[in-house]
Amino acid sequence: MKRMLAFIREGTARDIDAATAQALREAIADVAACTIAGAEAPVSGIVRRYAALQHGAGPCSVAASGERLSPAGAALVNATMANALDNDDGHRLTKGHPGAVVFPAALAAAEHVGASGAAFLDAMLVAYETAIRAGIAAHAQRPDYHCTGSWGAVGAAAGAGRLLGLTEGQLGHALGIAEYQATYSPMMRCIDAPSMLKDGIGWGSMAGIGAAYLAREGFTGIPSLFAFADAEPLLAELGERYRVNELYYKPYPCCRWAQPAIEAMLALERTYGSLRGTIASIVIHTFAESSRLIKTYPRDTEEAQYNLFYPLAAYLAFGELGPRQALHTLEHPAPRAYMDRMEVRVDPALDAQFPAKALSRLELRLTSGEVLVSGAMQARGDYDYPLSFAEKREKFRRLTAPVLGAERSDELYGTIMELDRLDNMGGLIALMQGSAANGGGAA
Repeated sequence: MKRMLAFIREGTARDIDAATAQALREAIADVAACTIAGAEAPVSGIVRRYAALQHGAGPCSVAASGERLSPAGAALVNATMANALDNDDGHRLTKGHPGAVVFPAALAAAEHVGASGAAFLDAMLVAYETAIRAGIAAHAQRPDYHCTGSWGAVGAAAGAGRLLGLTEGQLGHALGIAEYQATYSPMMRCIDAPSMLKDGIGWGSMAGIGAAYLAREGFTGIPSLFAFADAEPLLAELGERYRVNELYYKPYPCCRWAQPAIEAMLALERTYGSLRGTIASIVIHTFAESSRLIKTYPRDTEEAQYNLFYPLAAYLAFGELGPRQALHTLEHPAPRAYMDRMEVRVDPALDAQFPAKALSRLELRLTSGEVLVSGAMQARGDYDYPLSFAEKREKFRRLTAPVLGAERSDELYGTIMELDRLDNMGGLIALMQGSAANGGGAA
């Protein structure tokens, strides 16, 4: 446990290799872009109004908005926005999304204390490394599948605690407070019945930053999950293995479990050309958790994201799957026509490989009677099947330019790539506001 606390206090981006430093900056760029784009989602407007009422005005900024809230309020809203499109980073072994829960907490704490860009980088490094290990440890220690907020809060507390300058003792309490007061949510129930609760990320980020501030005031907490013997291997590798290099990046705004089917379709199209207009039926062979995603016509963004059929159907209908399909085409008849032709089957061989790999394959019957079968595909963006630098850069532009404008989007990206040169975070935060900083903002 002391090794973890020492790492949170002393770990620094100055000591990591160039590849890891680039991975950290790309992770920050990705989650910042998802936060900005997520401002348009209905859930973001609801939580903004709630936070303004319940948390009140304060020193910390809300992305794509001129609003300023308390640190906990800003973390809640920005984290909700970061995961609103389900386009944010993830880690296979945690079965969740560390960036969306740690970035908003670190950003709010950094703005509150006037931290430099270098200090923010250090906080994000220790937050990611803590959150990912907390997720791995939590899934090993607890029998049921619980959401990101339950373990991500521990990483959020680490990042915020680093920026607040907590002592080792205070950090120990902060991690325990975060774990105890975070969500312990039945994730598969939200898969079965999609809602705005999603991965518990907003509440987890708020709980994490709140834990750091409570610990600073002397509030005490339980020993965290890092105090147990089965976490020792995860602590022994600190400073030697940087798990931020293992993040995956999502090209599409939907549940990761639905994305391998899209990759399988792309593979078939590379071989056979466009198949639109020739498909009589589609069977998605996949793992058990993926098969639990809903398959009905989506009534809202959450049902579109936690849906096995809609993402593939939207891609086939429109030739793309982006924020527009997650927000604005839910009742369009074209995706529904494809959904009507789909079914799912659990493949034991694919099921056995989850969560280390999330795989699906497709079986297409064409109107001619011909049957096409894809190989088993994983979603692009996994650390062992990565997006290229150009693809990550294009995703950032695609998510931010509609909100910020192309010029401001490029400036924000450049600023993130040179965070260590910032005397304070004000410039980056101002760029994240776009024109909304002068009034208005997404609802």
